Amino acid sequence: MGLFDIQDDEDIILENADLDCEPQNEYVSKTEVKKLDEYLDPGEKVYFLARDRGGQLKIDGDIQSEATGILTAATEQRVIFKTGKIVGSSQTSIDYKNISSVEVSFGMLAKRINLETDSQVFGIGVGQLGKDEVQDMAQFIREKMRESNGSDDSTTEQTVGSSENEEDPLDKLERLGELRDDGVITEEEFQEKKQSLLDQI
Repeated sequence: MGLFDIQDDEDIILENADLDCEPQNEYVSKTEVKKLDEYLDPGEKVYFLARDRGGQLKIDGDIQSEATGILTAATEQRVIFKTGKIVGSSQTSIDYKNISSVEVSFGMLAKRINLETDSQVFGIGVGQLGKDEVQDMAQFIREKMRESNGSDDSTTEQTVGSSENEEDPLDKLERLGELRDDGVITEEEFQEKKQSLLDQI
């Protein structure tokens, strides 16, 4: 194989990823999944894949300016994303059981899936997906959250059950306001979460 030869999808061998599953969006291909394959467990099914060439990534409201591109996969057990940087790359994995809420945001230039955990909020760019595909991916993540938390609640927003270490609702409300002020979530998303938090008090 020469330097500029392009390998056909059928010729690519994945060591870990399993692509024989549904639902699946059109971006799931051996060519794209190969870029994440080394981080996946053997037989891990990949259902959704998203790419953002602009590297739109926010962590706790802070734009990660060193990111040059993001490749995100939703598998049967987690959301995993690989962030390209000017030099090198990094990968982050978030198990569904650790996600407390999933929201989507659509701006003029960016589309993001926002994943909230107990310790961080990730705003992951998914710019190459259409709005419906972003919604489908977010809904899939919500369903996997419910499965991993043993809940059959069919609402679109998921809240993880309380634990002894759970943050005070008033602290969460303050943090939520900061996320709104930083542009991570919309005013509408803020109002919905605010009411949910006030109901816990």
